[in-house]
Amino acid sequence: MVGSETLSDFSLVRGGPFQRLERGLRGGEPRRSSLFALVLALGCWGPLVLLAWMQGGDAPRLLLRDLQVHGELLLSLPVLVASGPYIDSRLGAAARQFLRADLVGERGRGALEALARRCTRWCDSAGVELVLLGLVIAFAWLTSPDPSRAWQVSSGGQPSLAGGWYLCVALPLMRFLVLRWLWRGVVWSVFLLRVSRLPLRLAFTHPDQSGGLGFLAVCQASFAPVVFAVAVPVASYSFRVNAAAITEAPLDYVMPQVLYAVLACLAVFAPLACFFRPLVVAKRRGDPWFSAVAAHHSCEFEDRWFQKKPEVPALGAPDFSSLADLGSSFMVARKMKMFPWDQRGLLAVAAAGLAPLVILLMVDRQFLAVVNQLRQSVS
Repeated sequence: MVGSETLSDFSLVRGGPFQRLERGLRGGEPRRSSLFALVLALGCWGPLVLLAWMQGGDAPRLLLRDLQVHGELLLSLPVLVASGPYIDSRLGAAARQFLRADLVGERGRGALEALARRCTRWCDSAGVELVLLGLVIAFAWLTSPDPSRAWQVSSGGQPSLAGGWYLCVALPLMRFLVLRWLWRGVVWSVFLLRVSRLPLRLAFTHPDQSGGLGFLAVCQASFAPVVFAVAVPVASYSFRVNAAAITEAPLDYVMPQVLYAVLACLAVFAPLACFFRPLVVAKRRGDPWFSAVAAHHSCEFEDRWFQKKPEVPALGAPDFSSLADLGSSFMVARKMKMFPWDQRGLLAVAAAGLAPLVILLMVDRQFLAVVNQLRQSVS
């Protein structure tokens, strides 16, 4: 078991100007991250409601009925901010596990530490966040108010007070947070890709049936809060556009969210595919060795108990227990996965992608109706 000062400071979340601003506002206390996320969400949502009320007319009523806005600002935005410390701790633990479990030998330790420093610098780069901010501002400049959402448009066809706040402040902030998480995911994927090319010591007899890499599936599942945060506006938009199809054509309403959940699972677990080759090499190397050990052990067992007459009684003899343990280990080795995925992690990410859909259907009292119609469609 090896420690590393570099990997103990490994973080893809704590860097960047926005994160330093957040850390300064909450006094550097990680426990206040949720409180800061709530304040930030209310700081975007509160002025929107106030401006709609000042606008008068039907704007307040129409805004309160727009579930997409409330979902984005009161659910997605705080989740994107508050999930940072949790995901950071999971990614850091996974990076240190490569050394803690001796998966990377002495030859690759220096390269792993250099890679960790490089990835940390990438996520701490002010230039990257300025580029993301520029993209968000450019997209906001090109975005026009949606005429179907009357609270965004004034009588002259220009953005209303509430629409201007939403299009120029609240929505760009939401997009910036999503792009920042996307950048962190790319950096983490590059980290995994480079680690997979190091000289790894994968044990094909490891009980996790992934050569000792089973912890990576649990780590990837920690991105479920981000998947949920992005799923909220996707479900809300589908709910707003296809509201009439919920009872008439439920598949037209449900399938976009199901497609999103599938794509989210692929995006989250796809980086683990880079370990396919090291796992194949470990299995090909280990199968003949373990098969030879098993054959030698089985031959000695047969010679002792079938060809000769042992003096010890069969009941309680350690030979039988040894043979059973060897058989169990051999079956574990034979079931070794070529892709370090985990069923529970996959279900967690899929559930995060589908959860907003279930919430909206329950709020609209259409959950059971949609389930029954989907059952009839399938049958």
